[in-house]
This record gives sequence, structure tokens and C-alpha cells, in this order.
Amino acid sequence: MTAVVEVRGVQPTPREGRAAFKAWPAVRRWANLPMLFFVVVMLATAGLSLQVPSDRMAWIFALQLIALYGFIGLSALAHGKVMAMSRAVPISRRPVDWRIDNQAVTVSSADFDSRVGWRSVVAVVEEKDRLIFAASPNTNFILPLRVLDAHQITTVRAIVADVRARGVLGAGVD
Repeated sequence: MTAVVEVRGVQPTPREGRAAFKAWPAVRRWANLPMLFFVVVMLATAGLSLQVPSDRMAWIFALQLIALYGFIGLSALAHGKVMAMSRAVPISRRPVDWRIDNQAVTVSSADFDSRVGWRSVVAVVEEKDRLIFAASPNTNFILPLRVLDAHQITTVRAIVADVRARGVLGAGVD
């Protein structure tokens, strides 16, 4: 199969550039582990506080709620700051050109050129508004579906199906 999809001047919106959690389910589980630990500790403390006189139990419960919402709020704030900084760097503000064929995914602009062979692409995940080409947890190439016509989308799906069928997709990843 010799198919090529080329798209020029692609610039994902902030919504399209959101974190690629679906491409990395194991990372998402680890990322949620601190929150799970925090909730378990809160439940254990609440269970133990049933032994404590009722006037102190209300204070313990209130402090736990403040800590929980503080943890969630600070985590959301930190994530928002990281995403804002990611969008502010020059490389993310410039349009890029894409080339997808049965050998590799190539993303380039005037300032960089990145070619990733299918053996190094761990997964290709299609969401309702974008395609994620996952190479590593911190390197995900995101192609908005809005820049592709129906024929190009079909061709990209065929290329991905072909590299999966040949056992090439992610074959170089241990």
C-alpha cells in the first residue's frame, strides 16, 4: 500500500491541544494515584474519628474537606499553568506541515523537522475532534480532524490499519 496524506499549515486550537490521556491509560492511572491515596486516607481518618467526641469530629471533617478541595484546586491550577506555558512557546504558535505515509509520520515547520517511524509510534488514537500519534507520554503529535477532508481521513485510517496489520505500529517499543 502506497498512500500519502499531506496537510499544510496545521495549527491546533487550545482545545485540540489538550492532554492526550486516552493515548496513555497507564500514565493516567499513575497520575490519579495521589488523589486516590488522599481519598483513602480521608476515609480512614473519618472512620477513625467516629471514636472521637462529636465536637472534634466536625473539625476533623471540615479540615479534610478543605484539604481535599485545596489539593484538587492546586492540582488544577498547576495543570492550567503548564498548559498555558506550553501554548506560549514559539514552536506551538506556528503552523506545521504534516505528511503521513506507510513509513512514518512527519511533522515540520520552518524551524523544525520531526519524523517518527511507525515502529516508534506506540498508539494512534482517534477522538471526535483529533488524531493522536503517541510516541512517548510527553511527545504526542496531534492532528485536528477539521483540517482533513473525508478522503484524507479515510486514507489515514487505511494507513494506520495497514501498519497495525503488518505489526509495524509500536514494534520498536519495548
